[in-house]
Amino acid sequence: MLYWLVIVKKLTRFFVLVALVSISAAGSPLCAEVILGDPPPAPTDLSGLPGGGPHPRIVTGGFNVDTSSREQVREFYNAVYSSSTGIPINSTAVTTSCFPGTNSTAFIDATLVRINWYRAMAGMPAAVTFDATESAKDQAAAVMMSEQGALQHVGSWTGWTCFSSDGTNASANSNLALGNNGPDAIDAYILDNGANNYEVGHRRWILYPQTQIMGTGDVPPENTYYSANATWVFDANYGGPRPATRTPYVSWPPAGYVPYQVVFPQWSFALSNANLSAATVTMSSNGVAVPVTLQSYATGYGENTLVWYPSSVNPSTATAFPFGGTDTVYSVTVSNVVTSAGTKSFTYNVTLFDPATTGPGYSPLLISGTSQPSVNVANAYGCTPATNPNTTGYQWVASQMTNGNLVDNALNGLTNFTISPAPGYSIVTAPPTGSGECFHLCHVNPVPQLLQLNELLFPSSSTTISFKSLLGYASSDEVARVQISTDGGGTWQDLFTEAGSNGAGESSFTQHTLSLANYAGESAQLRFDYDFSTGSYYPQTNSYVGWCLENIIVTNSQQLLSQITNSTSSTNFVFTPAQTGNYLLQARGVIFNQFSTDFGVAKSVTAVVGQPIIMMNSLVLSGSQTKINFTLVSGSASSFHLLQSGQPGAAWATNGSAKLTTNVPGSSYQFTTTNGPAMRFYRVVTP
Repeated sequence: MLYWLVIVKKLTRFFVLVALVSISAAGSPLCAEVILGDPPPAPTDLSGLPGGGPHPRIVTGGFNVDTSSREQVREFYNAVYSSSTGIPINSTAVTTSCFPGTNSTAFIDATLVRINWYRAMAGMPAAVTFDATESAKDQAAAVMMSEQGALQHVGSWTGWTCFSSDGTNASANSNLALGNNGPDAIDAYILDNGANNYEVGHRRWILYPQTQIMGTGDVPPENTYYSANATWVFDANYGGPRPATRTPYVSWPPAGYVPYQVVFPQWSFALSNANLSAATVTMSSNGVAVPVTLQSYATGYGENTLVWYPSSVNPSTATAFPFGGTDTVYSVTVSNVVTSAGTKSFTYNVTLFDPATTGPGYSPLLISGTSQPSVNVANAYGCTPATNPNTTGYQWVASQMTNGNLVDNALNGLTNFTISPAPGYSIVTAPPTGSGECFHLCHVNPVPQLLQLNELLFPSSSTTISFKSLLGYASSDEVARVQISTDGGGTWQDLFTEAGSNGAGESSFTQHTLSLANYAGESAQLRFDYDFSTGSYYPQTNSYVGWCLENIIVTNSQQLLSQITNSTSSTNFVFTPAQTGNYLLQARGVIFNQFSTDFGVAKSVTAVVGQPIIMMNSLVLSGSQTKINFTLVSGSASSFHLLQSGQPGAAWATNGSAKLTTNVPGSSYQFTTTNGPAMRFYRVVTP
């Protein structure tokens, strides 16, 4: 069977007609790209903007980070930035009927976290809030853009099927994107690539220091419609008093340590009220000059900004800045900057680094306490204090340890795995070659398809995961990945990658075995990620399209069960095991009251039945009898003895005539004895 596919995309500045003639029974790949139009021009009338008019505001909340500290930036990226990744939109929007709908609160919050993360990294107030009214208008704008397949801030709206006054109002006041939404759209605005974005205007609005109120609207992809985002970027503080920033200028990437994932081809330097039209830039790394090309100077978007890129990189097409895997320092000097105080030069260093790798300043939390805690006893533990000044508390996790070995040939369905998002097709199917069953991942929608192992592993130095893989029809933009996370799913590292061949791909399964030795002693999650972000993809669900997996085997590993999580404001923690056995204790810091950092060094303990602890509760005189109540607080005992003495320090004698009564088995008891002399001391012991 042959497929013919014609895709027409109408963009803000140009039209593209793509005719794809299909070539095989698999069909041809569809296109899913990220599109940014022009940035919105500065507002001329502030009367209708949120914020109530220009006024200074001292921002005391929000994020802050010291970019001169590699470890602080690393934790800020891994804990905060990563927390806003992969949050389900759960949208009720329906583009085909022009219904804007609403999105999950978690998704909206993640978008706001991403905005404030970038602002904190850039050294400005990072406590922006969303206005519900503006967000509702942005939602209307997003559905307009998605349905039209085009981006427009102002102009004629004739022929726009989902036209609304709220949508056009938001369009004039918002950054707009097609092909992504939510936090990913914020990344796209900071990236700001494309020939029409030489001035990085979208970036400049996200990083405008005065802004305090924004909004967001997002729709997911639907059939042939793009996903879309509208981020309201203007409030009534535009042009108002400028708040203090870390440095007099605002640059991206900023001075200091910066995760390589958020360093993009176009670099920018902004200085309020400065004239940078004749400014120059020199750039070097390890003493070697890096030739740069200046973009055309343009004002009217946030603060006056100079933009440049390494001459070896094409900013119109490239989405990543070159990074070799090790910490790399770039020295930047911006000269001939005309300010009210005269012509000046500014020099700063930017260090690209991998936040998955620890470096100088890393000090993992160390847990102290007994290695043999007693069952049903509150055993005290502590950890070394976190060095991050933004630490607001600690999280403690206690887990039982058991055998984590696994063999899964897909015959039991998804018993051992969780698939997300919901695929809309059968994950378990007959393989394209051979017999039995396989797990099948494909891209019905242009989003990553994730098959995650339910077990929480605790690898050893000899732990491996093996599997058979067949990557069939897949474009080079579709990538099969095996990934591991040691921070509760906050960040994922690749153990295995294979990109599609832009054609039929593999015709038989290939065996792969991966070592987890580098993650020994850490709690770990595993997943198979059939990844896609932008470009072309095959949407078919035939088993020879996409990624098939067989015979997934985990060996020489333990797994962690029955996790108990506690939060404390101090470094102290109490662990009360309910039964004997092996446990794992872990501790990590929490920054900004909600974002967990990396776990420190795990402590393995073995819970044992400790010496019985007896607490005397009360002594009651009743006629000629004395009743002595006591409780077995912990441990176990098969029998008890009542001892008595006439005075302190004297020898204890066993009261053989005392009667023992059980009130609550294993817990509460009572001895009854005959009254003795005026003074007598008692105690209860076990043999």
